Amino acid sequence: MTKKMRLSDYLSGMQAAQTAQELEAAIQAPYKHAFSGPTWTRISKVRVERGLAICADHPLGHLVPKMVGRVLMVGDKAHMVGRGQNSTGVRWAWTSAMEFAVAHMRADGVTQRAAHLVWDAWASQYPHRCLAVLQTWAGGGLQDPVMNTLIPAGDGGGPIAYTVEQNDADEFDKRATMACACGGTLFDWGAGFSLGFTFISWHCNGCPKKFTEYVTRERMSEIRKPRVFVTQKQAEAATQ
Repeated sequence: MTKKMRLSDYLSGMQAAQTAQELEAAIQAPYKHAFSGPTWTRISKVRVERGLAICADHPLGHLVPKMVGRVLMVGDKAHMVGRGQNSTGVRWAWTSAMEFAVAHMRADGVTQRAAHLVWDAWASQYPHRCLAVLQTWAGGGLQDPVMNTLIPAGDGGGPIAYTVEQNDADEFDKRATMACACGGTLFDWGAGFSLGFTFISWHCNGCPKKFTEYVTRERMSEIRKPRVFVTQKQAEAATQ
């Protein structure tokens, strides 16, 4: 029978870690615990402290955010975070902190994708995971997408069952369109947001191809200009 791992051994494993890889292995050790309560608080404290110490000794560690009291630091740049941080009471304060951190990472050459992933790892209280992101970026990975350009997003599901005539007849939600190389029509099939970028998904009614277009603010306005959104009450009033 396997002996159950003790909390003291689990904490010691994290405290002994000298690299991000060793710390991650220690975190993944088979210690069963709840993700709340005093034990989780102790675990989180050790994990964060050890993670920050490992980051401080790493050549890219200066790009990892850290909090000193209520001051957020990225390298030698400081930002006072409003009370509440990311609580429901003062959400804007944490948003401005993220914008500050991302901006200063980007000023050091970090791509927007990488900067957002670093922030996500740090804000989730796993600072050591920021190093893997930064190493990938330093090796040429996590490059930002080409903007305002159709990027193939694979096939699947066949052409969409939607026509230009149907779209033109839609009084309340007309979609932007563009010609597809197959001879069909690409329709704005929804927008999303990922790692600091807004994107449009384009689906074709003539072939199964799908495309993603990462868009600037100006391009987004251009695409969405044909769309007219109304409330349910307005729609009902217009049809009476």
